[in-house]
This record gives sequence, structure tokens and C-alpha cells, in this order.
Amino acid sequence: MDRVQTPLAAIAVSLVAAIAAWAYRPLILVSAAASLVCAWALINAHRKVAATASALEPGSGEDTASAPTYGIERHNSFQEHLSNDPDTGFITYPVFAAILEAKVATARRRLWPVTVVQLELGLGADAIELSDVGTNAILGFSALLRATVREADVCARIGKYRFALILEDTDEEGGAWAAERLQVAHVRSGVTLVEKISAGVAGYPTNGASPKELLGRSSMALERALASLEEPGVGRVVVAPTVPYKG
Repeated sequence: MDRVQTPLAAIAVSLVAAIAAWAYRPLILVSAAASLVCAWALINAHRKVAATASALEPGSGEDTASAPTYGIERHNSFQEHLSNDPDTGFITYPVFAAILEAKVATARRRLWPVTVVQLELGLGADAIELSDVGTNAILGFSALLRATVREADVCARIGKYRFALILEDTDEEGGAWAAERLQVAHVRSGVTLVEKISAGVAGYPTNGASPKELLGRSSMALERALASLEEPGVGRVVVAPTVPYKG
């Protein structure tokens, strides 16, 4: 707001000074000074806008080696529209992120937990090579997910093989238990197209105080789980580490 108000105020002062100088010649120096201030304000505002736009471009701004990287950007671009995913009917990432904002705000007011669980499917070679088989695997898992979670839980598809959950009034331990319950249900279903279900869990306020932190830390926890794909079993469930609460 300041970036807009500053040049507008300078322009207004310059116009008033110009009118006054036209009516009273000795004020011409004041008019000239106001014009210079106006030009400086406009140039400065343009530089700030350009710097902001540059900082928002991918790969620019802070050094990526020192800036926190949350590991979710490559999944966000999977579907950027606001409608539901055409294959599964689940909401897409933009809607999921907006709902998470509201859920965290509610949790902060009512002093109850909310947890994000990210799930990555590990498909067999046949399912990956054959697109129809891969689609069937996604659809089968989606049906299993709907049947396993609570009606109040929020489900989204945020990547080709990645899903995300918002579990309201549930802490991170409950989120890990929900992921494990899903793994057990998958094993009992006898479906072999999906070989692994890896999960990363982050809960408010234990693992993060904002939606961005919950998404980022659940993503990093999932990356840790994915690093153990060679281990036997249906997949690891990793909970993000506890962080100091900042309010």
C-alpha cells in the first residue's frame, strides 16, 4: 500500500504546487522541487515493483542453498486449476491449500490440533509402463482412501502419484495412525498394482505453526520415507520433527 500511496501523494503535491505557481510566480521554485520529488517517488516505486517481481520468479531471490526449501513446488504444478481432479474427483492443490489455511486458522482459535498427511504411491513396473493399468491403480487407491478416512477429512490429489489429507482435531500421532491404517487396508484389499504407500506427517502446532510449514515439513518427512523404498514392507510412515511453537 505504501508503494502506491507515496507516488500518488507526490503527484498530488506537485499538481497543487504547479497551480499555486501559475497563480503566484514566486512559488515556481516550490513547484519545481515538488516535481523532482514526484519523479523520484515514481522511479523508486518502479524499482520496488520490479524487484518484487524478480524475487517471485522461479530460481531468483535468496540463495537456494540457504533458503528453506519445502519440497512441494514440483507437485503443486501437477494441477493448478480449481476444479476437481478429473480422474479421482478429489480436490486439487490450490483448493487444498485454501482449505488448509482455513483449518489452521480455526485450530488456532479453538486450540485444537490439525494434521497434514502426504501419501506417495509406489507402483509396480507394469502399472507405470501401461497407462491404463496405472490409471486403474490410482482409481483403486482413491476408492480405498475414501472408504478408510473419516467423512470430515479432506482428501486431495496433488501429484501424479501423490495425495494429501487434512485431518481436523487430530494430532501428528493420529495422522501417523491414519496412514498406517490405510496401509493395512491396502494390504487386506489384495491389490498388487500399488506396491508401496509412503507417508509424511506434520501436525499443528507440534510440527509447524502455519499452513506453509505443515505442507513443507510433511513434504520433507515424506521424502525421508521415500528414501527407504528398498526396505521390505508396504512403505514407511515418517512424522516431521517437533519444532518450537512461535504462536
